Amino acid sequence: MIHCRTPPTRLSDAQKASRKIKKGLKTEMTKRLHDAVVKHLQEQKHAVELLSRAHNVTPKYVNDMIGSQTKYHTARKIHLTNALIHAKAKEMNSDQPIGSRYTLGELREMVAEDPQMKNLTRDEKTTYVSALREHREQKVSSVRANNIAAARDVLVTTERVIKELDDLRVRTGTYATVYVVRGHINDTIQSTMHGTDNSEDFWEDVYDSPMADVLRQYEQWACTQNQNLNERDSLETVRKQARKLIVRGLVAVTGKKDITMNYNNYNTAIIETYAVKLVGWPQGVKFISPSNIGTVGEIRKLRDALKARTCYWAALTPAEVKLHTAELDACRSAGQVVRQPRKKRSDAGVARKCKAPPTTGQAHKENRRPSKKVKKNSSAQHREAPKSAEFIESSDEEEDEGE
Repeated sequence: MIHCRTPPTRLSDAQKASRKIKKGLKTEMTKRLHDAVVKHLQEQKHAVELLSRAHNVTPKYVNDMIGSQTKYHTARKIHLTNALIHAKAKEMNSDQPIGSRYTLGELREMVAEDPQMKNLTRDEKTTYVSALREHREQKVSSVRANNIAAARDVLVTTERVIKELDDLRVRTGTYATVYVVRGHINDTIQSTMHGTDNSEDFWEDVYDSPMADVLRQYEQWACTQNQNLNERDSLETVRKQARKLIVRGLVAVTGKKDITMNYNNYNTAIIETYAVKLVGWPQGVKFISPSNIGTVGEIRKLRDALKARTCYWAALTPAEVKLHTAELDACRSAGQVVRQPRKKRSDAGVARKCKAPPTTGQAHKENRRPSKKVKKNSSAQHREAPKSAEFIESSDEEEDEGE
């Protein structure tokens, strides 16, 4: 049922004259306020200059101390009323052109008068709330339509972040460095760097490189990743991200840097051996290696769950490990295959020569890193020493012969 809009009531001449008088008074009050603010700003500017001279600082530093402020707030919790209004707006305004869509007040009245939105079950309420939550997440994290929109988003967001960091530096004395670079050679995003206070000196003192060189190297590295708006959510890219997130979580929970994930023998090689378990694997996604997931939708669902930490690694208690081991023993007793055997070699059953075990000295010598051999000069090696005479005449004999 579509409610027809009622035409607005026409004003009489007296009402028009009254509104005109109110508008004139409001304009005059606004002008007086503007003049007072301008006068106050001029006095404040003069006072800031005096303070900067007296304390040997710049006027900008004083202005940052005066105007540093931030807003601390958390996102509002999604209520059922907002979810119902969102559903009604999606139903009524989806086909309406801009300018003729229903207002928020009219949508509230429609929700209050709709009998289908009353006496909802718990599942129906959850469905409405989940739809609104998904809409908000897509609005915040969705990819921009083109490079121009992406560059504008980066510019505005970067300016806001830099302003917040500068204010945080004034309030708390913290240091921060920001690098923002484009992720593809065809992106039109302008690379930006910023350091609070004298953070730029850190890069020159410690790494012997100015911030501009680090920014340039960072941009070159980012452009080699081939992660533009169209490529960054490709199947292979999301697979790689999911694999890294799973392995990093496994390393963090076990403390073993050389551990690898085993999907075929997950129950024995991971849960039973290390007493950890991957909790919250997304429904509808088969528990296999991300490299074997064939659709972008499923692998993206897994990647997003790992990023949001709804899918995470958890350590098991001794009682849970004992219960899991008992379940495996029961499956073995029932004749079920608990651990898949390793793939046989292609030359299995063929006799191969056995290598002789090395001696202790040879074993240590084999484990050593081979040293570089000094190149010998072959010409010097084969060079013969100059031949000397068999008999050498002394000076006395020469003098006798002279006499």
